[in-house]
Order: sequence, then structure tokens, then C-alpha cells
Amino acid sequence: MSKILISYRREDSADVTGRIYDRLIQVFPQSVFRDVDSIPLGVDFRVYLDEQVAKCDVFLAVIGREWLKAKGRKGKLRLDDPGDFVRIEIESALKRKIPVIPVLVAGAKIPPPECLPASIHDAIL
Repeated sequence: MSKILISYRREDSADVTGRIYDRLIQVFPQSVFRDVDSIPLGVDFRVYLDEQVAKCDVFLAVIGREWLKAKGRKGKLRLDDPGDFVRIEIESALKRKIPVIPVLVAGAKIPPPECLPASIHDAIL
């Protein structure tokens, strides 16, 4: 059965992502992966995420109104950080030619290309 991976920013769209997840598992039980809630304790987070992306057939990138504006601890945009988990997930899916489907929620719009790292342009446009 196909595996679906849901990527999102907790502070941006955790509520709606939870509803999307709940609906998907009704139709695709045991085939939906959603971040840290699905990661076993004690494993390397980055390695585990990469393994899950490698197993998926469809990648859903949930984008809320603040997805692009999210900032890290140092005040820089998280998406500009090559170590940002959302960015890593999307880049990993693109490298594997896994379809990345942007899911716009809460009135979000597709981010302008000039605001995205070049490595993920193809995923969002």
C-alpha cells in the first residue's frame, strides 16, 4: 500500500494537520507518517525522517500562513537554514522524485519563488 508523509510546521498548522491525518488514516490505516508523533524514542531524528521520506509515495507539504515566516532561535528564517527539518524533508522527497503536493491551509498562498531556497522551488511551484 502507498505511504503518505505529511510535513508541516507545528506552530503554523498543527491543528489542521491533525485533522488531515485523522481523515487519511481512516482511508489508509498504517500508511500515513506524521513527524515526531511517529518517531520511536531514542532514534536519530534526521536519519529516521530521511528513511520515512524514502519509503513514501506521496509527500504532503502543509503550508499555513506563517509557514514561510517561521523563525529559528537566532531570529533567522527557518526555511533559509539547510538544517531546517521541513526543508530537509522536502529536499529529500525531491531528490527521490517523490510527488510533493502543497496543501494550502488557513488562507495561505503559494510562496513566491524568490522567497524559497532554490533547492525546493520545484516542490512548491
